[in-house]
Amino acid sequence: MDRPAQGQAVAGTNYVSQDSIWKDHIRYEIDAYRKWPEEWGFLQTSYKDLVRTESQKREREARKIELPPPLTLPPITPISRYSKVFPSTQPYPQTTSKEVGWRSSQPHLSLEKYGKYARPKGGLTKQLNWPPEGVD
Repeated sequence: MDRPAQGQAVAGTNYVSQDSIWKDHIRYEIDAYRKWPEEWGFLQTSYKDLVRTESQKREREARKIELPPPLTLPPITPISRYSKVFPSTQPYPQTTSKEVGWRSSQPHLSLEKYGKYARPKGGLTKQLNWPPEGVD
């Protein structure tokens, strides 16, 4: 296979499209670089700082003040004391697979009541607004 001489264009290669895709990659890289401290900056905390904050929390817990009886809260009552959950009075719906949901044979038992949720979005080049000529 003959290689083109250096500086000559390769047939079927669109350098403008490839350049726009490369610029897009660089733009995403710069955006990620700017957002990283906000989203992942907590990973930069050193072990000594973490231990120091843990010891401060323990000291604060040890310094808790005993409140007088009028200011203390009563013990928490379990929710089962107030509300009871009984079995359903309606029978289990009859479907071909004996289940309710996405593949239900009866339309009134379907989970998708408002239409399709997963619509096809096209190819990757369309989502990223890349020219199709630049992708091999």
